[in-house]
Amino acid sequence: MGPRKYLSLVLVFIIGCTTSLAENVKSISKRYEEVVAEDGISQEEAKTIAQKQLIKENVVDLYELSKPQILDDIADLPNHQDYWFIFFKEKRPSSIPFIFMVLIHQETGKIKFADDYNEEKKWILEAALLR
Repeated sequence: MGPRKYLSLVLVFIIGCTTSLAENVKSISKRYEEVVAEDGISQEEAKTIAQKQLIKENVVDLYELSKPQILDDIADLPNHQDYWFIFFKEKRPSSIPFIFMVLIHQETGKIKFADDYNEEKKWILEAALLR
């Protein structure tokens, strides 16, 4: 395969990925506009809020935007029953694994914490919940 064909294939791939990401961002933004906090925040609404925050933080190139997950190993954290713990795994694992964690109040939908987080540093979440 010649250099021009290779370059063409790379460009098509990049354009395809960019278009897919743009469509995903648009879909999340539309779902976010439909979130209603007055009746409490459901798990699915919390995932949408977390996705919107990941976009806002401009780290969609680092984390799996389309795969929000629920952290359930939280029983030892203060006030854990009041929050959704939504996280996104890294796209490319590194030597020190990080996730993007978003803590969302189950009744109001307000974000208590949203940042890169090393799962071994649970004290960071504890500190955020005690604020």
